[in-house]
This record gives sequence, C-alpha cells and structure tokens, in this order.
Amino acid sequence: MGTFLVSTYGTNGDVLPFIRIGQALRRRGHEVVLHTHAYYGDTARAAGLDFVPVDTEEAYARTLHDAQHLLLNVLADVNHLADYYERNGLWEQIRQEYESMAALVRERDPAQVVAVSRHTSGLSVLMLRETHRVPAAWLALSPTLFMAVPLTERLFPRTLAGPANRVRAAAGLSPVDDWAPWLSSADLQLGLWPRWFDAAGDRAPDGAALPGFVLHDDAETGALPAEVRALVADGVPAERRPVLLTGGSGQLLHREWYRVAAEACARAGRPGILVCRHRDLLPESLPEGVLWQPALPFRTLMPRVAAVVHHGGVLTCARAIASGVPQVILAHGTDRPDNAARLRRLGLAEWLPAARWTASAAADLLTRVLDDPGYPARARERAPLVDSAAAVEAACDRLEGLLGTRAAAVPPTTAKEASVRDRIQHLSPEQRAHLLKRLRPVPRPPRTEGEEERDCSYHQRRAWLAAQVDPAAASAHVATAIRLRGPLDVAALAAAVDEVVARHDGLRTVPVPGPEEPRQRVVGALRSPLRVESSVDAARWVARVRADPFDLDRGPLVRTALLQAGPEESVFLLIGHHFVMDAASLGVVVGEVAAAYSARVTGGGPAFDGPPVQYPDVATHQRRTLAGGGLERALAHWRSTLDGLAPPPALPLPPPATPGDVPGEAVRMLAPELAERLSAAAGGSGRISLAPALLTAYQLLLRRYTARDDVPVGVFAGGRTEPGTERVVGDFTNIVAVRADLGGEPPFPVAVRRVGAALADALAHQDAPFEAVVAALAPPRAPGRPALVGFGFSMQDHRLHEIAWAGLCADVLPVPAGHSHVDLTLIAVPTATGEVKLVFEYPPGRFDAAAVEALATRYHDLLRLLAAAPDRPVDEAVLAGIPEPAPLRAAAAPPPPPPVGYTAPRTEGEDLVAGVVAEVLGLDKVGVHHDFFGLGGHSLHAMRVIGRINAATGLDVPVRLLFVHPTVAGLTEALEELAR
Repeated sequence: MGTFLVSTYGTNGDVLPFIRIGQALRRRGHEVVLHTHAYYGDTARAAGLDFVPVDTEEAYARTLHDAQHLLLNVLADVNHLADYYERNGLWEQIRQEYESMAALVRERDPAQVVAVSRHTSGLSVLMLRETHRVPAAWLALSPTLFMAVPLTERLFPRTLAGPANRVRAAAGLSPVDDWAPWLSSADLQLGLWPRWFDAAGDRAPDGAALPGFVLHDDAETGALPAEVRALVADGVPAERRPVLLTGGSGQLLHREWYRVAAEACARAGRPGILVCRHRDLLPESLPEGVLWQPALPFRTLMPRVAAVVHHGGVLTCARAIASGVPQVILAHGTDRPDNAARLRRLGLAEWLPAARWTASAAADLLTRVLDDPGYPARARERAPLVDSAAAVEAACDRLEGLLGTRAAAVPPTTAKEASVRDRIQHLSPEQRAHLLKRLRPVPRPPRTEGEEERDCSYHQRRAWLAAQVDPAAASAHVATAIRLRGPLDVAALAAAVDEVVARHDGLRTVPVPGPEEPRQRVVGALRSPLRVESSVDAARWVARVRADPFDLDRGPLVRTALLQAGPEESVFLLIGHHFVMDAASLGVVVGEVAAAYSARVTGGGPAFDGPPVQYPDVATHQRRTLAGGGLERALAHWRSTLDGLAPPPALPLPPPATPGDVPGEAVRMLAPELAERLSAAAGGSGRISLAPALLTAYQLLLRRYTARDDVPVGVFAGGRTEPGTERVVGDFTNIVAVRADLGGEPPFPVAVRRVGAALADALAHQDAPFEAVVAALAPPRAPGRPALVGFGFSMQDHRLHEIAWAGLCADVLPVPAGHSHVDLTLIAVPTATGEVKLVFEYPPGRFDAAAVEALATRYHDLLRLLAAAPDRPVDEAVLAGIPEPAPLRAAAAPPPPPPVGYTAPRTEGEDLVAGVVAEVLGLDKVGVHHDFFGLGGHSLHAMRVIGRINAATGLDVPVRLLFVHPTVAGLTEALEELAR
C-alpha cells in the first residue's frame, strides 16, 4: 500500500477535513503521516494517523493572535505578509517540514508516496515533488482559495520570493524566477465542496475535482449538557427553539462579532446558544436568554435549533445545510463573504458584510429567516446533498489515483537557465491548459508606430467627463515638485524626460471623441519638452505652472518644467492630467527620469529593461474583464454594503468672504511619538495600523460636525490589482466607500477594528469603478452635491524622497492634490523624519479658511485624546475634543421643491431632446420641465444623451451644456442658440 504525507495549517476548518480524509485512507490500508500544529496531535492520533508537530501549542497560539491584523495589513501593504512569516518563524517551519518529509520518502519507494497539502500553503510539498518526483495534491477548502491564486502569484515576487528561494537553496534547489508555473505544478487539485455550491459563484478551474463537503463527524458528536438539552428538547415549541451563535474555532474574529450576534438574537426574541472556546473574545455580559458554552457537538445540536448565526466558514455552512436549518452570516475574513453570497443566491441564508454589522440589522435578517418558511424548506431540500461520507471516499479515490505515478521533472527555474516558455513546455497538456486559464496578466501586445484608437478605461472616461464640465479645472491635474541641490546638467535632464515620455504610451495619449463616450489614441511623435524658467518665488511658480490648462484635444497631457532658482538649486516640476496619470504614476515617472538622468551623467548603461505594460492595454483589459457579468458581480457587493445610504450631509462650515479659484488646505503635523501611540492604541504598529486609526478619528470628527451617525468616507484606492501594473503610467485611482458602524460607545481599539474591517472589505472590492457604483445605486442627489460620499481620505506613501539623483540632493516640496469632487479630503503623508503630514483639502471657494483651520486643530486634539485614553468610549473623547459652537450647527434642511408636473414637448427640438433623454433613462416620457438629474440621470447617462444629440443634429455639443441646462426646455434653448 501507499504512504500519504499530509501537511496543513490553520484552525479547525483547515485541519479537521485532512484528518477525516487521512482516517479514511488509513482504513484503506495506507500509511498516513500528518504534519500540522501540535494542538491537533491528540485528534490525529485518535484517528490512527502518524503525527509530526510543526510547532508548539504556545507558538501556535502566538501565530493565531498575530494573524488577527494580517488581512488588513496585507491589503494595505503586502510587505506585512513577509513580516508575518519572518516574525513567526514560518520559513524555518517550512524548511523543517520539507526535511522531515524528504527523510520519510528516502526510507520508502517514491513511486508509492503521495504528498498532500492545503492549497497555496504547501510549499514544502511542491519542493518534495521537485526533488523526489513525488506526485503532489493541493486541497482547497473553499472556493476563494482557487480565486486567490492570481493574488498569491502576484504577492510572491513582491514579498516572499527572497525567503522562499533561501529555503529552496537549503534543500539544494535553484532559485525560482517565475513563480506562477511553479505554484501551478501540483498534479491534482481537489476542492472540498460540491458542484452545486460551485455553480453559485465563481467556478473552480477546469480540471479541479470537487468531491463535496468534508465534515469531521467524529469531532462533532457527543452528548449535550443538561442546560442545552432543556433548550432543544422535543417538546419545545418551534417559536421558542433557540438560535445557535458560533464564530468558529479560531481567534480571528474580533469581539464585536459576538456582541452583535448575541444582541441580535435577543432583539429577535429568541433564546440563544453562543459557542466560543475563547471566553476573552466575548463581551463581559451577555443578554438575558443567551447561554455561553465553550464547545458543543454540532452534529448533535444543529438539527435541533431554529437557525444558525455564524461567521461564514465553509464547514459551518455545510453543517448547517446538512442539518436543514437556515443561516444568518455575519461574514468576516477572506473566504466568508464569498461563501455567504453563494448561500444567499441559493436561498439558504442572509448575510451582512463586516461594514454593516449592527445588532438591529442582524436581528432583522434573523427575524426574516425565522419567519419565512421558505428558508428552512430550502435547507431541508439541500440537506441530503451534503453527503460527507461519499465526499471523503471520492476524495480518497482521486488521491489513490496518484499512486504508482512519477511527477514530471521540474526544469531549471532561473531566468538564465530556462525561459518561461521552456518551463511551460515541460508541463503536461492538462497542467498547461489549467495554467493558461488561471494566469490572466494584462496582455502586452507588440508596440506599433501607428496611431490606433483604443477603448478608454473607466478612470479615463471619468477624467474626460470632468474636463468637459470644467475644462480649466486644475483639480484634474496631479503634480509633484522636487527641489534639486547641486550641479544639475539641464541637457541630460531634458533628454531623460524625452526618454521616459517615449517609453510610456500613456504619456503620449489623448482622448478622441466617440459616438457616446471617448476613446484614446497614442500619438507616436508626441513629446513633452522640458520648460526651463528662472524665478525667485518657487511656491508661486509651482502654483502657476500647475494651474495652466492642458489642451485635451492635441496634448501632451503631461508637463515638465524646471525652475533655476540659483547656481546649484533647481525645482523640477512634473504635472499630468488625470486622463494619463495618477498619484502613483508620479513616483514611477520621477523615478525613471532620475534613473535616466543618472545613467547619462555617470556614463552608466541603459536605465531600463524592455518596454513595460502599456496603459492602453490595461484599459482594454479592464473593459474586457468587467464586460458581461464581471461588472455586475463586482457591483453586487456594493449594492449590499451601501443599501439604504442617505445622501451625503453637507459640512456646516461658513463659505469664504471672497471666493477663491484654487483649492484650500489646512495642514497639521503629527509627531512620530503621537503616531506610534495611535498605532499602539489601534492594536498594531507602523503606518499600516495608522491608516485605519486616522480614518476612524476622521469619521468621528465628521459625525460630530454633521450630527449624522452614518457618514461614509470615500477612500482613494490605488486600483493596481492586476499583475504587472505596479509600474504602469496611467490613472488607476478609484474611490471606495467605507461605511462603518461606530455606535454603542465603543473604546478606540474596537472602533478602529470596525473601521479597519470595513476598509479591508472595501479594498477587496475596489475593482468596481466608483462611477459604475453610483450608476448602479442611482442615489438621490442634489445638483452640485457629491454622490454617495461627501468626504475623502487618502493615505499616501509614494516615497518620492527615497529616489536617488546622481550627484544631487533631492527634497519633495508640497503641491496641492486637488480633490474637488468631495467637500473635504484628509490626506495623510508620512515623511522622511517620521512625522505624518495631515492635509485637510477643500475645493476652491467652498469654505472659510479659518473654519477649516479650526476643524484641523480639533482633529489633532481628538487624536491626542484618543491616544492618551484609548479604553474609554470614543464619544467621550469626541465631546471633550470637539466642542460644538453655535456657528457650526447644521442649518435646517430646506423644504423639498414641489413636484414638477408633466408638460409635453412643444417644439420639434424639445421633442427630440425629450425623446433622447427618455430613451437613455429608460422612461416612457419626459416633460420639458423635468430635471435630467432629478429623473435619475448621472454623468454616464449625460455622455450618452449628448452623444446621441450630436449624432442626430450634426452639432458638436459639449457635455457640460447638460450640466448647465439640465431640463429639456433649457437644453433645447441652449442647442438652438448654439446652432445659430
């Protein structure tokens, strides 16, 4: 018989299915050696498995505790994943596991050994396959493990490649240069869920086997305690059956989950049984009628309860289905929202994302599944389909099929020894087909000298539309200024600028009007010559050059200028229109200009490798990826998260006495010591923990000023989620709405965890363009007011100060960002000295400068109070740090305007315009006095309306005309004036 070497890490949901499968293989006569946490040693031995611990119980507890903040940190900065591995000794753990497995293989016939591991974490198993030609199987425990493969392949080169290659070197293996084929080299992929569950969401890759849910029944049976038996006895009427509340076996859920779940159960008027082995995660007191138990046999208990409220783990989902009970899922973690969404589509559950956890919302869902007989009926219909015993046997059949085979040899993996094409050619046809399906990088077609029109990205379309409404707005410009001290070679700098502009198609792109939306064209010969000037006032020069409008029709849409302020002091200014650049692109371009300049003045070799991925290709890829159902799937999350959101409140600050024409700002500096105290109070350290802490305080400030509890903030997300886009020059920035519940007077660390969970959830769904989210939700909005979110937040850390210029000292000068589409934006910028620069920026002419200065001071005071006493309720700090003088109280809302009645078109022109508006908005008829935006129109609709009017009339009508004249009568009159 064969030997199965099994490796897995995690909590019950990650380990117990492997023990159950190992137990079945053992019954078939095979030897099974399980490598996992020491915590599971007794369970593994009771199942008859040979057991090799990979850690101690103390180390396991530390690792779980450290993992609590990992998800948010990785979403904000992937380097935290590498820190997590190093801090917890996981590389040494992988090395020792590999050596243990290799020693076992050397004592056996390799042809009768199969290596099995948890999907994406089994590096030692893939190394064993490579060194001993042992076939390898990767087991995915939930669909998101398959869905996360592109992310894993993207993270490896950026964060884990160096340490992983050092582990390989210790095993005598050459370094891997291209990780995607190696991470796809397992001989068998098993997904432990059934086909009907797979069909309810993103599908598993072709070739993956899906035997079904694997539940460890032996660990879930037993007698119930007397107090629990009384609650679920046969004579208890259906309306008094308790609700089971379980957050799983791990420690990754924060305390708010248990508080919300327990209070929801009480509000729904049902007794509850709360199961959690970690008493410290629970609130100090539970509502009356909620009984706490550290552990219970779920197979015995679940069929007797009325419903299950849980976190969304796949095994809890499966056990509830097998028990025939409805579910309410307060989804938390990486895979749980996807599991919950699948069950919702199947009609088996209702769910809430972490950003919307409130006791009342959860109670409403619980009442819904308890009162609607359709939920338990559908659960009972699906229950027979959860055949865990059959799933185990099917999984064993597939694993046994690998015995007696030899894994394909792995070719050398360094770039010098073998190309990516060589390595792919050594894969089997099945592996190659599977790999090509899973690898979806942005395509890089050959560059051509001709000028070809291409689709615009959603971001370019937004920038173009904003320029149509306000062509001269400097808020459409991104800029940075670098002070250079030392002997500057101006000719070398000008040549470096030319080289970088020629290198990036995005910098030579201009918009081209289309029938209903713009397209983009790369102009091959377009240059952006360096403009050299002399002046004494650098700040005034920067403001003037930054504000100069771009010619969108002709380009170029990037501008470089040099101020020669003295014999050895200059200021290099880079400005780009949002149609071609975002803030991250500034760092790419400045870095490349500095590298090209340094190569010229030092006589070094070429500054760059081959051409990068080009932004027009990214735009085409984005549109194709979101075509069909892709965009709709992305929008489903936001419909759920932002459901019921009221229009953004106005910030009750006085207007300026004299309207200005440039963005205003108020600046405060956060000392390094205060930043560290805030991070510690938030439960972590460093700038990543600081981001949700600053965002939490910002939302508390806005609650106080607007007198509204639900004030979402638009966070500016980087948007570079596709592989290979990190150094592409173009506009990727998106806005994600972060909506967090700060009610209940939580202490600061709890409030930060709520906001952090909402932020992580939003960043995980940042691929949906913000304007598409607005269009899908069609929120009510007043003319001139922002949609969905009225306030912005940006944590910038492009590290421009770290860029080296040969022979020069460089300092980054402040330049306004210009976020004009919201009322107020907080921009946090870490500096080289450890301080954090806090900038409150607002649109031209919006607020009195002194009022914003006072707001900035109160925010800084609030940060000090929160850091000094993090354990007291945040509302106390708000009341102490933000007084509410009479001038800051919000004015009473004006009465709504009377409804506009229908007036039929009176002229041919009005009839044409009314017909186009009705067609675009999907309405039966539109009256001449109806307001386009009041009817639900938005910016994307506006482009279509004007495009169709232009096609019908032959006019060249600018889109901004509809914003100025939003009624049919007004727009028709403006068109007739234009036609004259």
